[in-house]
Amino acid sequence: MNNNQTIEKLKQMRIKAMAELHMQHITSNSVESYTPDQYLAILTDHEWESRQNQKIERLIKQASFRQNASIEEVNFEPERNLERNMFNRL
Repeated sequence: MNNNQTIEKLKQMRIKAMAELHMQHITSNSVESYTPDQYLAILTDHEWESRQNQKIERLIKQASFRQNASIEEVNFEPERNLERNMFNRL
């Protein structure tokens, strides 16, 4: 089986992130630097992380927050009585 068929099958199986990373490794000839177990672990980790990120993005979108905010934007002025260390631990 050639690489194009493998990539198409991965996409049909809805393992798109794994297919894209595999294609990148093939074009850069970095596949040979890994053992088969290492390479499978790298592809699997990449797919898992991609799915987790998509899940988080979907949940944030579904939450319909009124304001977009991030921890970096929190105002830690003394009158607010917020502790920066507590936020960093969270």
